[in-house]
Amino acid sequence: MSSFSENKNDLLLAINGTEESLQIIIARREDEDEQYELIESKTLVVPGRSVNFIIPSIRDSLNLFGCTAADVSRVALAAGPGSFTGLRLVFSAAAGLIAGNGAKIAAMEYLPLIAKGPATVKNLPVWAVTHSRRMKVYIQGFEQLDSETDILSALTPPLPVSVEEAVQLIKSFKQPKALVAGSGLSRNKAFFDEFFAETSDFIKMPSIFNTPQAHDILDAALHAEYSDTMPVPMYLRGSDAEENLEYIAGKSGIPLDEARKRLAHVTPR
Repeated sequence: MSSFSENKNDLLLAINGTEESLQIIIARREDEDEQYELIESKTLVVPGRSVNFIIPSIRDSLNLFGCTAADVSRVALAAGPGSFTGLRLVFSAAAGLIAGNGAKIAAMEYLPLIAKGPATVKNLPVWAVTHSRRMKVYIQGFEQLDSETDILSALTPPLPVSVEEAVQLIKSFKQPKALVAGSGLSRNKAFFDEFFAETSDFIKMPSIFNTPQAHDILDAALHAEYSDTMPVPMYLRGSDAEENLEYIAGKSGIPLDEARKRLAHVTPR
């Protein structure tokens, strides 16, 4: 065994808190010339409560393998689009971690992670459709998986749209057959059930595909670009709090104009 593995653990930590499931994945390598291999994968369904679980879960996993936060050399984050609060909590936890140990950090787009599983199971184009808010979704289309490179190529950028707009976008590509997957289907079940009943061109994937597989997250983390600079979450819409800003500001005794000024530097454009 090399002195590299004798003297230092080298861990990669990947975190996905984009939707209701909090996923924590740890991979390790024994030599700097080797690939990272998965050693731990956790999925916790803690909607709105991930702040209570992120750091304790990471700590417990590291302790299980006799490691500490100092052994984490790379951190990969699912950057969205997704839950405003979930993304902020994950990014805040990661910022604290890398500030303490100097690890490199990278971002992973979320919708390709959703599309990868279905594309692997059925070699067809995929539409990833995830929940945004009532009757609204995030959507991105992908070509079928390249059998030689195992890479998905995007047909569209990630977009925040209504469910009606999502269906029109999917239909506009006139694909003879395609897969549709993601939490947007189950969170708007009646609408999408009607859509699938009207056509045989599109296949609704089971809800098990609403959450990315650990190996797909790890693969994305292995191919991500790492740096010393914190990445930016992919906010494609404002938070629910911003839409209710007048009410919240009034309850807090803050003038609406003042509240808007305070949010000016954090509101997505």
